[in-house]
Amino acid sequence: MDCLPTPDMCLPRMRGGVLLDCISSEALVALHRMEEEEGFARFTCRPVQRRTDQELLALYQQALQDRNRLICGLYQAKGGPAIGKLTVSDYNPRNRSAELGYFLLPAFRGNGCMAKSLYMICELLLLKLGLNKVYAQTGAFNRSSIRLLEKMGFQRDAVLRHHHVLEGQEWDDYIYSLLREEFPRNIDRME
Repeated sequence: MDCLPTPDMCLPRMRGGVLLDCISSEALVALHRMEEEEGFARFTCRPVQRRTDQELLALYQQALQDRNRLICGLYQAKGGPAIGKLTVSDYNPRNRSAELGYFLLPAFRGNGCMAKSLYMICELLLLKLGLNKVYAQTGAFNRSSIRLLEKMGFQRDAVLRHHHVLEGQEWDDYIYSLLREEFPRNIDRME
């Protein structure tokens, strides 16, 4: 597989009241603005550039067309507003790996919504599409993200020391990965 499938080829996917489906660039702009309100520096250690809505719209329209990236919206119901997103990026066909990123609106956290979403995307990538590995990076301060990844069976591979600055404090970033043979086949036993 030289590139990731388009969203319409692999979505929608549903599990336990959570729907992974296509997302519009307009919905991505709205989620981006909500991430900013919460404090965008919590979610990334990468440089953050302030953009206008028009610039973000163009950026997300281009990202949705990128065949080495897959962006999914998280919904509670078909036709409802997006409550979060899952991004598959840095797809490498040579070693069959990709990086995962995720965001969920605060009102929907803590109820298993992201665990179900992460399970669905890992199932798609590892079992259906045959990737060897998926990985994610999170700040050492982000206990909920660490718990989520470890609950899903991800293993901590590396520590990037003093890699994430948040509110003037330097934090380590952790890199986690999940191999296809480690993927838990039954999410119900993890809940």
